[in-house]
Amino acid sequence: MAFRRNLIIVLAHGLRSDAIGDAQAWPLQTPHLEKLAARSLRLVATSACPADCGGLVSLFTGMHARQHGYVDQTTSNITCEGWPTQLVDAGYHVAGVGCVAAIAPWLHTATHVDNLERVDSAACTYLASSRERGTYAAIAQQRRQRQRSGPFEPDRLMLDTEDDIDGYISKVARDTLAQMPYDKPWALVVVFNGPGNDLPPPTLYDQMVNIRALEEGFMPADMTVIDDVAELDYPRVMLQRLEPHKLARIRCDYLGRVSLIDHGMGRMMQTLENRKDRERTWTIFTSDRGHLLGDRGLIGHRSFLGPAVEVPVIIAPPTPAKLHASPGLISTVDIAGTIAALAGCDLPPAAMGRSLLHVLSGEPLGMPRGGACISEFGRRLMIETEQHKVVFNVDTAEAVGLYDLLHDSDERHNIVRTVAGLNVLDSLRLRLANALLAMRTVPG
Repeated sequence: MAFRRNLIIVLAHGLRSDAIGDAQAWPLQTPHLEKLAARSLRLVATSACPADCGGLVSLFTGMHARQHGYVDQTTSNITCEGWPTQLVDAGYHVAGVGCVAAIAPWLHTATHVDNLERVDSAACTYLASSRERGTYAAIAQQRRQRQRSGPFEPDRLMLDTEDDIDGYISKVARDTLAQMPYDKPWALVVVFNGPGNDLPPPTLYDQMVNIRALEEGFMPADMTVIDDVAELDYPRVMLQRLEPHKLARIRCDYLGRVSLIDHGMGRMMQTLENRKDRERTWTIFTSDRGHLLGDRGLIGHRSFLGPAVEVPVIIAPPTPAKLHASPGLISTVDIAGTIAALAGCDLPPAAMGRSLLHVLSGEPLGMPRGGACISEFGRRLMIETEQHKVVFNVDTAEAVGLYDLLHDSDERHNIVRTVAGLNVLDSLRLRLANALLAMRTVPG
């Protein structure tokens, strides 16, 4: 028992992979996440489902959207068994902090924080704390404004860090980590609400970067092709009114929340350093989906464009071991397989996730089960191979988007109706068929 691995598993909501400073895509430093990545395995995964709820369920279960069924944006009151249940059955003490409602019934302890659609919830510990601290009325009004206008016209509150939803989650996570047992293996699951929650950051993290620099690269949305690349999270008129300064403000808010989560990770790592069992504690950091910040003129996440589905993956062993993965594709379902392998568990046969631990011993990364990455939400399905990404309408079986990722990494040229596109489309349909055949349905 003394040699079983402890696990800190941190999931951010809507964190695009290039938002971490080591990608050098934004004028933002994330020193704590970069430090963690520098001594570990840093990968980029394709989200198995960029729809809210669905992406989180894929992370917990190792299943694709068409297996677990949570493919829609409006799904609520979800519960799912996955690696948290496997850890409990294996003798782990499992605690959850944050947006852990989906797995709360199987945890030993859970400090539950409701999603932002809930304005008045008796079960949400964050809202209960805000009532005690006298900030509830302002927070409830901010949530109502968010429901009306998303990130375009948010209420800006003068909040201390721990009065913010992610600041609160960070504080409780540190306290919970300090109290984890020493007489059995344990796993701490922390699920942040942001940065993709369309909320401004608390005061300390407002304008962490030069907002004028964030106006660069502004591009108005091309409404003639919008339906081929996204399902809009907001009315078209909001995108049509978007201009450089407004986009810079949205980007600034998002990056401020990234910085808040980065600081929270740093504080958690400090708490871990004070524990006697730190030498057998692994840390996994990832996200359920990405987020569009003006990419192709779009704001939101219901898209298969790279920034909406590419998420960071950091797997950090106790002893620093910087590793460089060989070329290959991974999916967020592989996080479930990796966590199960770290704990010595086996996921159910229906799970598509594979363990990534072989990379830590120097083996090639290889390909996902099924030979390609699959992502799905609503009535759209994407398959990504080493060179191509194709998007299908599942009702008509029509390919609506096809991109050559080697020659068009920004996905600006849809070649689905070109001669070059038609020449590769049949082979991609075969790759899709093979990937889908590898999936088993959930019994029941």
